[in-house]
Amino acid sequence: MCRGGWCGGAGSWPTGAPRSATIVMDSTVVVRYGLKRAGAERGYNPKKPGRPSHHPLLAYVLETGDCLGVRWRPGGAHTARGAETWLAGLVARLRGAGVRRITVRLDKGFFSKSIVARMEALGVSYLLKVPRHAWLGGFRGAWETAAADEAEGRELRTASGELWGTRLLSVERRRRVGPVEGELDLAAWETTMSADVLTDIEDIGPVEAWRAYNAGAVVEQRIGELGQLSAGRTAVDDLGGNALPWGLAALAYQLLHVLRANCLGGGWRAVQPRGIRLRLLRAPAKITSHARRTSLRFTRGEPALGLLRRVLRTIEGGLPPPVPA
Repeated sequence: MCRGGWCGGAGSWPTGAPRSATIVMDSTVVVRYGLKRAGAERGYNPKKPGRPSHHPLLAYVLETGDCLGVRWRPGGAHTARGAETWLAGLVARLRGAGVRRITVRLDKGFFSKSIVARMEALGVSYLLKVPRHAWLGGFRGAWETAAADEAEGRELRTASGELWGTRLLSVERRRRVGPVEGELDLAAWETTMSADVLTDIEDIGPVEAWRAYNAGAVVEQRIGELGQLSAGRTAVDDLGGNALPWGLAALAYQLLHVLRANCLGGGWRAVQPRGIRLRLLRAPAKITSHARRTSLRFTRGEPALGLLRRVLRTIEGGLPPPVPA
């Protein structure tokens, strides 16, 4: 689902669907204790290496924070497993909603020649982080100094090369390391940060590409919000049964996100589920009935009452339908 404002000229998109959108796809690891839970397998687990886990795949719209869905996978699944097929469906959904330009942002776990070919075939732009494999050195262009601080002995270098017929953009920060007492000054340098991004966007430089890729890191916060909605808290010995709670959590996230974006507005757009629950949903009230009329009554002087009234008026006014799944 995507925010209803795209479809009906409401919310943050008064003129309908945006012309461009960025799909951010990422995976997360849910640690499990014991193997009697369907799909609990030993695989990539940076939190607790060696422990069994589940490894779901998630997708979001970067500009709006909308959750496009979850794909449940066992713990032994590779980061990119199922990504190519699902990506084709996501692109079709957004184009069906009227989005013209789509960019896909993927981390280094998705790096492969086949996924690049799939994105090229789909006609989308992409920002794909590249692992620091030694064999990639021959595909980078010549290093050029983009910025330097002579006093601090630091510099930022960039390079533009080509890999698989598309642009390989590289950035590197390094600092000068002074000689140890008694040794010659050989102008040694220590690399403090380095990154490579594969992209087909023509009018973007290495630094801009790196910044655009880093903007997608907000997806980690979005995945964390799913955790606040109890995603992954329980598991059973049935793979479909384990997928269901995550699907429900994604639905709960999206419903909450639509409300905070279209009904709350202002500073509430950035408030996470935990904050909304503590400051709004826990407002004390009771249901009363009188003369065949049911009412929800709040305590006198409740701070959240005015905000709740505004939310209810917005809902009663009608929210546009979501983008078809």
